[in-house]
Amino acid sequence: MHNQDAEISLASAADSEPLLTLINLVQPHLPWTAAHLHWQFFAPPAGPAKLYVVRQDDQILSLYSAVPHAFSVGSGVIEARMIQDVMTHPNARGQGYLHRLAAHCMQEIERDNVVGYTFPNELSEGSFRRTGWTELLLVPSRKALITSHSHHPDITIQPNHGFREVETEIWNASGVAVGVRRDAPYLSWRYGKPNMDYRPFLVEHDRGMLILKLYREQGMCFVHILELTLRQSAIELLDQTLRFCFDFAATHGAKELTAWLPAGHQYAATFDAMGLTEQPRARFMFAYAPAELRSLVLDAAAWHLSQGDSDVY
Repeated sequence: MHNQDAEISLASAADSEPLLTLINLVQPHLPWTAAHLHWQFFAPPAGPAKLYVVRQDDQILSLYSAVPHAFSVGSGVIEARMIQDVMTHPNARGQGYLHRLAAHCMQEIERDNVVGYTFPNELSEGSFRRTGWTELLLVPSRKALITSHSHHPDITIQPNHGFREVETEIWNASGVAVGVRRDAPYLSWRYGKPNMDYRPFLVEHDRGMLILKLYREQGMCFVHILELTLRQSAIELLDQTLRFCFDFAATHGAKELTAWLPAGHQYAATFDAMGLTEQPRARFMFAYAPAELRSLVLDAAAWHLSQGDSDVY
């Protein structure tokens, strides 16, 4: 399959069928439904994804997606685009399509003066290094083995049925310097992903928020801490909140509790003390920032990163 004159264009919801065909051909082990495609690309609260594609007739040969999110930088909010779901039809590889799509996407990120970030696999890391992205840090993966019900919390942590203004207030009061805004619209979208088992909680009614994920595979259970954000004035509740996470994992028969958190984060010492120690994966996060924001955005310790930032952990 060769198309020397293939043109770059933007796909839309009208292209759902050929997008699904490509995605499910390239990754049959992780099939998408039409509902998943709509959620991922066309329902984000910051607007639909920019889907850069190469077409041949009614077929999409290559896809490079950039999903927009509201992004906190200091006291301001700008747009950030997460690069994800990058792929080419097996019969069209070796034509340089992804390189062309990546260059076009980068031109628009620079033109629009927005932040970019991504968690590429080892096969695509090199392209980001060559096109001006900063290798920010190794993905800050953490885990702890669950051995007993020994972490009973002494605070009130109750299930949260629907995201409201309180989550936005918690985020605004968290003291986070850099990261995707965990406000109510974002959380409602992010944890509205079809067919997933998410467990949201509020900490002491309105002092923090927590979202856990139960994951079962081959008869084993794992618990992932997808979100944990406290008001800065309530950071003393972190130890007890993590105790709740351990207890939740033990109660559900999980063998591991996992999280992402950079080493320089204000929560890191407590995570370390609780045994959620960093075990960096051989996988990098890359970021791009406009010149006036680089000193802050390209400071890995300033980022609030969690497993909720990616579907691959």
